[in-house]
Amino acid sequence: MSKGPETSAKPPIYSSPITHYASPSIYEEDTISLSDILLTMAEQLKVIVLTTFISVFLTFTYVQFIQQPQYVSWATVLLPENKMGNLGGLAGLASQFGVNVPMGTTADLSSPSLYPELLRSRTFAEKILDKEFYLDKYGKKLSLLAILTHGNKATKVGRDRLITDAINKLNGDVLVFDQDAKFTFSVIKVTAEDPIFAKELADVVLAELKALNRYFKSESVSQKNTFIENRIASVEGDLEGSEQALKDFNERNRQISSPALQLDQERLERDVEVQKGIYLTLKQQLELAKIEEVQETSVVQVLDRPTVAFKPSNKNLILSVILSFFLGGCSGIMIGFIRSYLDNKDMEERKKLRRIKHFLKKKIKDLFKDRRIVGIVSGFMLVGLPLFLGTQSSNPVYFGMYSPIHLIINTIYLIIFLFSSWLFMHLSRQKN
Repeated sequence: MSKGPETSAKPPIYSSPITHYASPSIYEEDTISLSDILLTMAEQLKVIVLTTFISVFLTFTYVQFIQQPQYVSWATVLLPENKMGNLGGLAGLASQFGVNVPMGTTADLSSPSLYPELLRSRTFAEKILDKEFYLDKYGKKLSLLAILTHGNKATKVGRDRLITDAINKLNGDVLVFDQDAKFTFSVIKVTAEDPIFAKELADVVLAELKALNRYFKSESVSQKNTFIENRIASVEGDLEGSEQALKDFNERNRQISSPALQLDQERLERDVEVQKGIYLTLKQQLELAKIEEVQETSVVQVLDRPTVAFKPSNKNLILSVILSFFLGGCSGIMIGFIRSYLDNKDMEERKKLRRIKHFLKKKIKDLFKDRRIVGIVSGFMLVGLPLFLGTQSSNPVYFGMYSPIHLIINTIYLIIFLFSSWLFMHLSRQKN
């Protein structure tokens, strides 16, 4: 009795109830055609559209209604180039006469190259932190120190700690000095939530920078003047001594005929000429230093003064929505391909996934049922409890101890501690 042709059982081409049109061969072949990709994207269109919508919606909501606007006010300043002071010329000329004059360093505190460090210094911060500004959110004038730290609320924190916190915030988020080595122009930027406050603070920063630079510059020139005047007094005495020695020699020796006396006379005359040259050079440098003191009253030249910003610098709704659209679309396509891949896997892979899920659920349950693990966790939490609850925040708001973030951390810590302790006692009773 002949048998008909044997037919091998083949899995249906469209085995997934979800992927009605995508063939499993898409994920079995070495190459994927464009039509396969488009077919999968068409199948997962709902996922792609939903992911894109969620991304755009969340981005639009955050940028338009939640994100705090930041306004930037800036000033463009022209800084002079570093150059050797007139004291350098004094040293060069005086050295020709055998006198070693100390060179003035160009990197003094008035040097333009030190402006970024000057703006970040505590000295500069203390000069502007007591300035008062009006903010609409407070409805009154407050010092910059209060605005950057505790606002209009009372605080028990010491002034030194408040100044340190204010300096960190000022240098981290508020005040920026952009200096490009290729250009002589630099930009001082002030960022704040209030555009008028940002402009007023930029004006104050610019004014105090000028004042502080003027102070350091005048101090440097004053030190130079003092040094030159002291040198003039010293050289003047040496010059008078040399002249007196030459005068006495000429009075003692009316007629000079011997070579020895001629050499002595030339030596004395040379000493007088050297001292006279040094004296004249010092006098010239003193006049130049006095002129410099008048000319260098302010070396900060302002090209663009601070203005009120009309638009926030950190908000660009159109660009944010476009980026979120592409990001959401790419994420949706990726999720769609992953879903399609998982839906079309063979039975062996499905079994592995089910085993993974089973082991994860089982081990997580065992983790909470293991009395030793729960006991170790609760023990460590008990040891650390005094440290978490007894530490005072730098800017306490709640109970005179905790800042908002510190309070949230302690609340979560207490919940975990109480739950682990209760679970440990519950498991102990079950074992007994």
